[in-house]
Amino acid sequence: MSLKRSKDKQLTLLPIRRTYLQIWIRWIVGWEEISRGRIAQARDLARELMHIGHIVKDPRSTGLGLWLLGSIALVSDSYAEALAYSEQAFAVVITPYDRLAALAGRAIALVMLRRTDEASPQLQELQRCCHASGFHYPLIGSDPASGVCKILQGNMSAGIHDIEAAILRRKSEGYRAAADWYGGFLCEVYLEIMAANEKLPIPILLKNLPIILRVWVTGSSRIRALTAQMMENPLFDRAGQHIGRAQMILGLLYKTKKKRAPALQHLTEAKRIFSQFGQSPTLARVETALAELGP
Repeated sequence: MSLKRSKDKQLTLLPIRRTYLQIWIRWIVGWEEISRGRIAQARDLARELMHIGHIVKDPRSTGLGLWLLGSIALVSDSYAEALAYSEQAFAVVITPYDRLAALAGRAIALVMLRRTDEASPQLQELQRCCHASGFHYPLIGSDPASGVCKILQGNMSAGIHDIEAAILRRKSEGYRAAADWYGGFLCEVYLEIMAANEKLPIPILLKNLPIILRVWVTGSSRIRALTAQMMENPLFDRAGQHIGRAQMILGLLYKTKKKRAPALQHLTEAKRIFSQFGQSPTLARVETALAELGP
């Protein structure tokens, strides 16, 4: 009997409580790997959870595996993939907590896909359920997404305020990894405003003119400060996804500022990091930016 089959047989013979303990420990380790930016290791644990769910016929393991896969997709900017994983999770979850996790994944993915009319009521439902049940952990992912949703709906000032408040909230809780992850969201918002790639309708432009002017004046220094915090975070793997994102953000900032040399330096480092994890929208974005800078 192969080692893999032997382990599968051992799992099926374990008492239900001990089996679920092993499942939960794998999810905790997987989430820790995502928090540190170790995408390959997190993906391996997610697949292991999916395999265990199939072997022991426990949808809780499958749901947790899908949660990890959805989270990996979100941090890799694979939002359609994240939405698909959350929909699959809804089909198998059996606990209230797992259902909230699936709802969070779906709402965040919808925001990032710019489907805000669908996302907004789901974010509100998630917040209501989390506060009513006392299960606040799923809000960690949705807090910055709520701010992004408001920005995409035309209320930039309120959205930026919500993300900044979420950063301070996580810092006060001692959850530095989440605070710095939120900082990445805020940097992306600043970059979008500074690049001015989208032509806004006149009423929305006038409504948001004060915050737009503020970002044009302070955005560069704010981005440098936020990315410095990300890169100084001892919890983040130096070769991990979050450090790669910080490098990408700096590269895109310098590209916007027409500073080719530092843009090339940071984008090249971001490409080196992202390439470890296979093809992804983040890697494609970096490769496109490098191509636009030319040889």
